[in-house]
Amino acid sequence: MPSLQLDPSTGTVTLTNGRLELTIETRPSYNPSRLRDLQSGRAFADSDYVWSDWEPAALIEPPVLTTRPDGTGTAAFKLRKGGLALEQTFSLPGGEPNVIVEVIQILNPGQHAVDTSLFACGFGKLVQEGTRWLADAAGTRLCEVPYRHHPESGALRDFTIAELLQSESWYSPMRSPRYRKRQSTAYGSEAWAWYGPDTVLLVSKYNSDAMEWSVIEKTKRQAAGVEQTLLRFGGAAGWKLGDPDGAANLAPGVGFTFGETRYSLLAGGWQAGYADFRADMDRKGHSLPADYNPPVHWNELYDNPYWWVVARDPWHVDRPERRAELYGLADMQVEIDKAHEIGCECFYMDPGWDTDFGSTLWDEARLGRQVDFVKRLKEQYGMVLALHTPLAPWSNHASYPLETRQMESDGQRRDDLCVASSQYIEIKVERLRELCRNGAHFLMYDGSWYERPCYDPSHGHGVPSARQDHVDAILKIAQGVHAAHPEVVIEQHDPITGPGTPRYTPTYFMHGKPGAFDELWGFEYMLNALEDLHSRRAFSLYDYNLAYSLPVYLHFDLRTDNANAVGFWWFASTCRHLGFGGRHADPRVWAAHKQAMLVYLANKRFFTQGVFYGLDELAHGHTLPDLGACVINCFNLEAEPVERTLRFKLGEVGLPAGQPAVVGAASEVEAGLVTLRLAVPAMGHQLVKLSL
Repeated sequence: MPSLQLDPSTGTVTLTNGRLELTIETRPSYNPSRLRDLQSGRAFADSDYVWSDWEPAALIEPPVLTTRPDGTGTAAFKLRKGGLALEQTFSLPGGEPNVIVEVIQILNPGQHAVDTSLFACGFGKLVQEGTRWLADAAGTRLCEVPYRHHPESGALRDFTIAELLQSESWYSPMRSPRYRKRQSTAYGSEAWAWYGPDTVLLVSKYNSDAMEWSVIEKTKRQAAGVEQTLLRFGGAAGWKLGDPDGAANLAPGVGFTFGETRYSLLAGGWQAGYADFRADMDRKGHSLPADYNPPVHWNELYDNPYWWVVARDPWHVDRPERRAELYGLADMQVEIDKAHEIGCECFYMDPGWDTDFGSTLWDEARLGRQVDFVKRLKEQYGMVLALHTPLAPWSNHASYPLETRQMESDGQRRDDLCVASSQYIEIKVERLRELCRNGAHFLMYDGSWYERPCYDPSHGHGVPSARQDHVDAILKIAQGVHAAHPEVVIEQHDPITGPGTPRYTPTYFMHGKPGAFDELWGFEYMLNALEDLHSRRAFSLYDYNLAYSLPVYLHFDLRTDNANAVGFWWFASTCRHLGFGGRHADPRVWAAHKQAMLVYLANKRFFTQGVFYGLDELAHGHTLPDLGACVINCFNLEAEPVERTLRFKLGEVGLPAGQPAVVGAASEVEAGLVTLRLAVPAMGHQLVKLSL
């Protein structure tokens, strides 16, 4: 049961929830100074509270301690920091032992705007005195959640504290290589799993209304003539390009509430932290829809010469005569036949189906009526229709009125569309609704990047427009479509970086709001399956599945796969919504893909609805508890065949005690311990099924 205690003689407040204890001094100054595990004695915070200017906040009212009927306890502290009024609240959820939730609000009570872009605060962990690393810091590790493998580089983001402080901290604010690798003095992630040797503290940040991250930053101070190095964690801080931008400057009387920071203490290693993060995201609504059963897509792009002509320079090569030559009904029929042969359930049309790039107007002159196209797909091939529908940043401005274009600060129009323009939103929503009325099942919100602000006061956004205006506009477009067509599936690329492997916003951001997108994009691992596996970039999809059950969609190029269909099975295992295209030139590989598709469809529910369990990066479990069954994908990414013994308890793949039947590998099951003996081909895959 959570406990809140105030010692009137010292003013010390002690908050306890299970094993997790927080100590807050209020005299002589306000100081949340100690966060520790009562069972092991391990201290996560052990120094004075760290403010960005090193000046403590002043407590202006006695702390307010309350307990609700459900047992949840809350301690609220009203503070003053320079010209800002603050409130810091710590809650101890009654139904969640070993959890503390923190929320910080800031307010400008003055008569003038205040620059708060450098505001930051958090717990302090002393890690180094002079050049000496302290023992309790040296024995722990920190890993990023949900991307332990970096989506852009494949590098492992799992560090000792010394490695973290000495490594490169960077992020990508845009897809373009010109803007990649912005250096940062802070390290940000949606959450951090701080683990070792047998306990993990998950420190996660969640804000559904503004872009925010769990930030760790190195700070230094002098104490008794010795330089001390501390980690500041938790609390609140801006990161990347200054997000959350609503907290960067406060007008008179305006405040900002930072997202909650959740401190969760668990037994186990980083994997336990990931499991707790996924459970929390599920509770917050970022989960798998009931009876999820997405159709497998065939993408015409990969074998269509139109794409390979225009992809290098779509603005100059994408002309009506090119579309007429390479993207007509006959061209689509070639691809529909391939889709039908391999057993796909949906035909996905990438750039080229509309009248102009991003116009979102079906080109009836080349393709006939959309309703007729959809009807033929359904009646003759049993397929539905999916469409690439890029947003304003990746659209030809000529297909929209002049007033939808961006404006410079001097009032001059650019040839770029403004996604946050109310006029653009209205037109785009109506065009998308028309596509849905005529049978579109799936829409891809590609081309969503933010590049520069717009200064048009008639657009209905802030002047200049901010990143928050941009993402809010994309949400409005999804909501406008879903209001009329809730059944249509909307996939959302990152709303700041757009297409590409970089993610700027938190993964969950925008999702869960009424009418928001349904699925995420699989980090652009669409062009070279084997290279994305060799580089370990695609391992980020494994990490993602440990942290989220929110569906990911990806289509990839079968022509870059091998005769073992290792790429097919990797993406089938890590993307709940599978798509592909491109017939391999080697008939053996095409035959392997058709055989893989037969096996996949026979086991599709495991991959689309199953609970994902990671035995390791190369052994993925997919369990259907109602069937008491699990399939395990085992991979070998080496150049030679491997023989492997895989041992795990039934509970590690979500199965109850019993004696399962095992198909696909030599096996032994004794006292709930499963031993699989596998012979996996070079750059290959083996599927094993367990049934109780």
